[in-house]
Amino acid sequence: MKLLSRSRRAVARLPIRPRRMNFRFQGFEQNRYWFDNDPVLTHFMNVLSVTFPDGERFFVDAVRAFRDQVDDPERQKDISGFIGQEAMHSLEHKAFNDLVAGHGEGYDALVGEALGVAQRLLAGARKHLSAERQLAATAGLEHITAILADTILRRADMVEKMDPSVRPLWVWHAIEETEHKAVAFDLYQDVSGDYWQRQRAFFYGTAYLTVFSAYFTWRFLKEDGIHRRPLTLAKGLWKMFGYSFGHKGVVTQAIPAWFQYLRPGFHPWQDDNSHLLEQWRDTLPEPAVTAAA
Repeated sequence: MKLLSRSRRAVARLPIRPRRMNFRFQGFEQNRYWFDNDPVLTHFMNVLSVTFPDGERFFVDAVRAFRDQVDDPERQKDISGFIGQEAMHSLEHKAFNDLVAGHGEGYDALVGEALGVAQRLLAGARKHLSAERQLAATAGLEHITAILADTILRRADMVEKMDPSVRPLWVWHAIEETEHKAVAFDLYQDVSGDYWQRQRAFFYGTAYLTVFSAYFTWRFLKEDGIHRRPLTLAKGLWKMFGYSFGHKGVVTQAIPAWFQYLRPGFHPWQDDNSHLLEQWRDTLPEPAVTAAA
């Protein structure tokens, strides 16, 4: 077993505790465009949320398949914490997705269609990829979610533009994705460490997520008739362009982090953003349940 050295994992000894939040999303039904009152930004985040329940169950299964190869009791606690946190994310985002679907009959059908596509893609991965390649895909997609989480935690100005009914969900998710961002990667390094397999899985995961998100964001915009309102569409796309590529833009900052994954010596905690966690935890409501990992 290729256990990682203690020095590479020095900052990763964060407690990974599952927290069941039972978010109520009070007032969400009154604000369809909850992100800066903008349809493009809102639907992009809605579509990401649709991928989470089934995607995170896939991550849990990929990690669980190899946990018996880890002897370190601290690492076992990390894995248990990862599994518990991902299970809570699935539950909370399912509740959120149900509310999005409740905004109209067309939304209900679209959420169902997007869920169906995500489930078929994941079923194909389970069928055609070995357990090791599924873990490699999990490590890569966890890096992408860690990049999104880091962006949320560093961009208070952007978080403030989320409706208060929704804001705690995304902040809580970002905190926990940061806490466990190295778990799947470390496990993959233990059971394989094959660099090229890791990169292939990362490229495929990036491509599938990009195409899926772009396609269903457009479908939601079309459902709202935004494609027949060119000024509204142009304004939303320009705003999303600014969020993505402007000064401190999401993509502008994410590109270097994305490329970091390509380095042979990469490790998620080489970017130590743990200092951001405590200040954001203070903004959250008390969890309904907090379990030790």
